[in-house]
Amino acid sequence: MNRRSVFVFFILVFFCIPATSVLSAEKLDIEHPIKNPKKYTEKEKCDNCGMDRNKFARTRYEFQTSKGAFHVCSIHCVAVMVIKLNEKPKNVKVAEYLHPDNMLDAEKAFFVVGSSAPGTMTRKSKIAFSSKDDAWKFAAKYAGIVTNFEGALSEAKMAVHGGGHKH
Repeated sequence: MNRRSVFVFFILVFFCIPATSVLSAEKLDIEHPIKNPKKYTEKEKCDNCGMDRNKFARTRYEFQTSKGAFHVCSIHCVAVMVIKLNEKPKNVKVAEYLHPDNMLDAEKAFFVVGSSAPGTMTRKSKIAFSSKDDAWKFAAKYAGIVTNFEGALSEAKMAVHGGGHKH
């Protein structure tokens, strides 16, 4: 394969195929952000951007570093803080997207990246599920790729570096 063929293949695999799967995905009928949320958490403001974590309860995170405990609205804000602090997050908890009362151990959660669900602070959503089966069913219906926390965080870090930020 010559360089041009490799480049065309890369463009098709990483841009066109995911885009067509999202375009053909079913529209998600779920409120996000939540307009009049109940109190999901006492830590209402995101430690990174200041957004209301109760409105963004479906995508909120909690984690620790040697510098303390942090409460953020999204995996985007986890990525920004990890980059700023130059430290890997520990004891990461993430809200289960469809059941935002549930906080999951991020290392045991399953993530769908790039579905038709709206992202928080990013164009490409990265949402958590408690079971692999639920994640795969969601991805089959609403598009996206199933991955683990490291995969989702890696995507978020790439978006931070690449400017995939959205307010």
